[in-house]
Amino acid sequence: MLTLWTCHVRKLTKGRTNRLFIAMACMSLICAIADLWMEFVVNPVPLSRGQVILGTALSFTYKLLRNSSLVVYLIYIFSVTRTEYRLNTLGSQLFIWLPIMVAVGALVQNFFTHNVFSVTAEGGYTRGPVLMLLYVISYIYALAGTGYCIYCRRYLVGSKWVALISVYVLTFAGVLIQMVKPHYLVEMFSTAVGLMFILLLIMRPEETLDGQGLVRDWNAYQDTLKRSLRSGRHFQIVVVEIMNAAEIRSYLGDKQFQSCIETIAAEISTLYSGLCVHVDQFFEIPGTFYLILDNAEIDVKTLIPPFNRTIAERMEDYARQGVRFNLEYCLIKCPVDLKDFREIINFGHSFRYLRKPAEVYEAADLIRERNYGPLTNIKEILNRAITEDTLEMYFQPIYDIRTGGFRSAEALARLNDPVYGMVSPALFIPAAERVGMIVALGYRILEAVFSFMSQTDLGALGITRIEINLSVAQCLQRELPERIRELQEKYRIDPSQVNFEVTETLFDNLGGIMDKNLRTLSDMGYTFSLDDYGVGYSNIQRLRALPLSIIKIDKSMVDDMFTSDGEVIIENTVRMMKGIRKELVVEGVETAKEAKACEDLSCDYIQGFYYSRPLPAKEFVRFLSEHNVAAQPGNGTR
Repeated sequence: MLTLWTCHVRKLTKGRTNRLFIAMACMSLICAIADLWMEFVVNPVPLSRGQVILGTALSFTYKLLRNSSLVVYLIYIFSVTRTEYRLNTLGSQLFIWLPIMVAVGALVQNFFTHNVFSVTAEGGYTRGPVLMLLYVISYIYALAGTGYCIYCRRYLVGSKWVALISVYVLTFAGVLIQMVKPHYLVEMFSTAVGLMFILLLIMRPEETLDGQGLVRDWNAYQDTLKRSLRSGRHFQIVVVEIMNAAEIRSYLGDKQFQSCIETIAAEISTLYSGLCVHVDQFFEIPGTFYLILDNAEIDVKTLIPPFNRTIAERMEDYARQGVRFNLEYCLIKCPVDLKDFREIINFGHSFRYLRKPAEVYEAADLIRERNYGPLTNIKEILNRAITEDTLEMYFQPIYDIRTGGFRSAEALARLNDPVYGMVSPALFIPAAERVGMIVALGYRILEAVFSFMSQTDLGALGITRIEINLSVAQCLQRELPERIRELQEKYRIDPSQVNFEVTETLFDNLGGIMDKNLRTLSDMGYTFSLDDYGVGYSNIQRLRALPLSIIKIDKSMVDDMFTSDGEVIIENTVRMMKGIRKELVVEGVETAKEAKACEDLSCDYIQGFYYSRPLPAKEFVRFLSEHNVAAQPGNGTR
């Protein structure tokens, strides 16, 4: 009773595994009641006719459900170990159901022969010779289940395996005692203790994210995935990612966002239950569902359009507020497409970066993409970059319109991995942010740039500063100023030669530690520029909130500068920045026409392929030696 009440309170009522456990607990409860009631009914003798009938019914019920509960528990083990597919063969079906059918047949014929048990007015309850057959059948199931638990040891963590096997150990002991001493009713007590072990160690409601038990957390997904892979069965994983989850959560708040997650989970459950397909749902913050489908053959792609329409209808109220759920899907067939646990985990995090958005990504196609190896092994690659010096610094010269030479340059990291070769920064920088390695990578880049500066006479090359990107995560580190001070002293760097670039996302985190860090670095002599201006939502007040000396206009504004609207926008942007005394760098300039237009607008600096691509350190030094000589006073301009 306590076990069933706990299942109800802890919302352990959804899903096949939970239902099997509840069925087993119900059978055990009825058996315990029947066993106890039997003691009061058949004692003392002689019995009345009503007692004989009731005693016979109780004994029949106990023996039927006791044997049946062992069948249910065996199926439960297959469910917990994710090996239910092994029950689909004819041999397995015969093994599961034939013994219990024999037991049922023996109990039915007992009404006529009384050779299993009998309840009489004079003798009360007595055992018959065929009762041993029921014990043999029970032991067949128990021994099979014990053996399978031992075989499946590798599928489960230690505590869960112990809980599964304990039911058999305790039941074996209880049955033996009760066979020898029938009046010691310990068999059902031992079973109840075993079920409590399972409830505590296997049935984990803390892994459930919604009140209905439909969707479990990220840790539960990893555990289930491991068991599914070890089982050797074929299954599908559908990754459903809410691309704008973080923004929606920020707008709606935690409570409403959780309600949306529950709605989506309920729709997924309804969709697959209607197709008679068992699906386990899991959720990873901020917004990714992982669905493990037992059916490896169902065509998931045909389900996406109607599912999208259903979600749009359910979320119509939010759509009126301007909130739309952008869902992307990826299909993984295991172990056909992928069979390694870590590879599947990495793939689920990175599939959308492998190519342009598609209605449904398929692992079978994506694993052939050129960037598949680097993206799915990005942690390994980043670890080498941080510890084994596989980073190489490139420098892109920045043209000074006023002097006609190159007076600054942006430091850009390139990653040349010994296993995967050159890895694009468009891949490894976002990946480093995603896996939490951007801070360590950022410090490694800082040291590499400071080291280059200490070994190079920048003044002789005409360079007054090097620009280095700082991530938001770095700016949130309390120790950032001290770490930079240590590098400054180690490499004897003049802070006035370093300009740190930050992006507009910095504004979303401005305050507290970040604000203090930036002002401390400014007081130390470092300057700051705002990168990619024009792609975010900066305004004048925001720009004045930080110690910014330079504004870098994004390439997107340059691309539109020859349209009527684009021309007005960039002209007014330049005028506004000049009005608040900011220097301007125009990025992404690729043609002479664009360069001339920037000069006519009285911008300060130009950066882009028209002047130079990012160059390795040695080529950068050679480039400056060649080009900045002509730009010295008296020698004319470029």
